[in-house]
Amino acid sequence: MQNLLTNIQLDNPLALWLLPLSLAVLSLTLYFFSRHVKSWASLYESQGQQHYRHPLASLLAKKQTSTQTKTSSGAIKKWLTYAILLGLLHLGLAQPYRLGEKLPAPPQYRDIIFLVDTSVSMVLRDYLVQGQRTDRMSMVKSVLQHFIKGLPGSRLSLIIFSEQAYTLVPLTTDHELLEFQLQRLQAASLTGRRTDPGNALLYTLNTLTPHLQAGEKPVLVLLTDASRPVRNIDPRGAATLIKQKGLRLHTIAMGAGSDAAKENTVSSLIYQPANFKLLQEIAKAGGGEFFWADSQNSLNQVLQNIKTSEKQYIKLEPVFIKIPLYYWPLLAALFWIMFWQILPLVRLGS
Repeated sequence: MQNLLTNIQLDNPLALWLLPLSLAVLSLTLYFFSRHVKSWASLYESQGQQHYRHPLASLLAKKQTSTQTKTSSGAIKKWLTYAILLGLLHLGLAQPYRLGEKLPAPPQYRDIIFLVDTSVSMVLRDYLVQGQRTDRMSMVKSVLQHFIKGLPGSRLSLIIFSEQAYTLVPLTTDHELLEFQLQRLQAASLTGRRTDPGNALLYTLNTLTPHLQAGEKPVLVLLTDASRPVRNIDPRGAATLIKQKGLRLHTIAMGAGSDAAKENTVSSLIYQPANFKLLQEIAKAGGGEFFWADSQNSLNQVLQNIKTSEKQYIKLEPVFIKIPLYYWPLLAALFWIMFWQILPLVRLGS
């Protein structure tokens, strides 16, 4: 019983603090009402009547005194009746409750932002998939589809860049939308022909920082070949700034690492292998890791790394189920009213 009482809490304790005020108003109301009734009765009796002294006036005086005593005790009973009723109503308004079972802890989640290179070099076909030449952009789509399916429940975002950077899909758990937008990606058609990863990293940081909530630390994953990047902004400096903000940046190299994978066809586009060295330096400056998307095993390694090291937890106070108890004092008030309505009938019958 003691444990039950200690577990009871109030949602609106102010209602109990207002109880003395209600009792004071009740007392004044009953006091002035009784005085006015007596004054009206005495005024009515004194109108047009003559007063005579009865031989047994002393006995009448004693009877009147006993009547007044009964009247005062009746007033006290009436006050107690209303006071108990007010107390129960205020207790109900205070909304008492007790704590039930603890709600389960919020799930782990991940916020991952993919920065996808769509420069013209992504049309180079230096991948072999089932014996067929495949361009880098198709491989990028395959990589991202692999990630989307392997990260259920995570919030993912797509930022595309080459000379300029744009947010294609903001952070969302709508993975169907991500897959739909992913199919729209084409090399050298949306954001320019040359690649500028430094500008893309700064764009992401400036876009992301104002909207971050306390404790949120999304992971950035840069998918690019870093071939002949624009040198206006050093991507390593941008990656260092990202790390200073408490975020992590991983890099995934798209394309072969040497000229050996060059396609022996006539093309107006000069073949450039992926710049592994630059991407390794960017990952190191961003506090992340460098990966090469050369096979299914490497993709599984990237995905496993993100799953194990990039989990975030929602830091909240423990939440318990609230079991309301306000209806008990309200039911008691109802029974109290019924009791005082039935009591005169019981006395009359007896």
